[in-house]
Amino acid sequence: MTRLIFISQMMESLSVINLEDCTFLTDLRSLREAPFLTTLRLDRCSNLVNIDESIGFLDKLRLLSAKHCTKLKTLAPSIMLTYLETLDLWGCESLESFPEVLGKMEKIRKVYLDSTGIEKLPFSIGNFVWLELLSLKGCEKLHQVPGSISIMPKVKVVVHYGHEVYQIFEEELSSEVSPRAMLIGDSDVYLDVYNSHHVYLDVYYSYVSPNNVIRVCPPNQLLHSDFRLLFSKIQREDDRLWLNHNSEGISFRFRNKFPKVALCCSILAPALKSVVVMNLKFKVFIDHTLQFKALCNFIVGGGSKTTLWCDLEGKVEELFSELKWNRADIYFKLDCPMQRNCEDEKPKRSIGGGSLIWSLIGVYEEGNNKEDIRVYDNRERSSSLPSSLYNVIRG
Repeated sequence: MTRLIFISQMMESLSVINLEDCTFLTDLRSLREAPFLTTLRLDRCSNLVNIDESIGFLDKLRLLSAKHCTKLKTLAPSIMLTYLETLDLWGCESLESFPEVLGKMEKIRKVYLDSTGIEKLPFSIGNFVWLELLSLKGCEKLHQVPGSISIMPKVKVVVHYGHEVYQIFEEELSSEVSPRAMLIGDSDVYLDVYNSHHVYLDVYYSYVSPNNVIRVCPPNQLLHSDFRLLFSKIQREDDRLWLNHNSEGISFRFRNKFPKVALCCSILAPALKSVVVMNLKFKVFIDHTLQFKALCNFIVGGGSKTTLWCDLEGKVEELFSELKWNRADIYFKLDCPMQRNCEDEKPKRSIGGGSLIWSLIGVYEEGNNKEDIRVYDNRERSSSLPSSLYNVIRG
């Protein structure tokens, strides 16, 4: 009994725990009895698999380092570390997820997630209010950073092994998000709808009208068989598909309900960078009234051709006149975020800014009445829908 009391008293007085290179350590048990812990080092504990969730609620912790814990799969389900300044998980290649951040953590300045297996960062990472550096080098499974980074005024994001870092957004976002709404794929082989290993990205809104009648949603794989042939034709540069040269947007008219349409873009990333961060922004107007502005950021290899693909559909309860033709306009903008050089902090644009190769809309037969939809090219010539899919492409 005396021994247990002594151990408990030791834990209560601990401010530093250093378990670096403890290759025999497989489980780190509860640290609740160490309320004054300020430093926890677990670097190169190569057999560490599990960490007790209490690690996420150590009120005094300032440094948490677990570099090269190659078997560690999760850090904690959630964290609220009020005084944490640095989180270093570099080289945790089995780490699959990042904790939810339960409240504002105003002390944290640096987060290193390089060469981890993380596939997605939570929107709640925006609670790292004054974060200055988010390092994501070598994160091959990570295809997007959360939009909440836009509310972190000092953060710089590193995605490749160079001297430049990205300031991801230049505008505030609304609280609305369409989760996993954008399908991303390789334009060189076109999107294979039968491929089960799809990557989906979140879509973030910078503005949503109070009277918005449209929602962004993930592509329905069961309705997209026609796109296999379409992408194949685009890849062969079929001239019949290039209908909308030098246009800044895509337009169509509809009656009754906003139709279900597929929205696709092909992007060429800058060729001079190995990994880049890009933003695709788009606006949707109905009868010249802005419905919403949305954006999707994505991380891709430099010089690669990437296809982004989502569906737009009208809200069930929103109907229009059966007689009036309503005009819908969709405008695109491709942004490379501002970069800052780590040495001189001077902002500059990305080298080789990327380009929008083509864009299209596809109108589905299922769920739509073809008589209520007319598509226009850049010369405002209307066309009826000849089949289940009609497209307009911008070169």
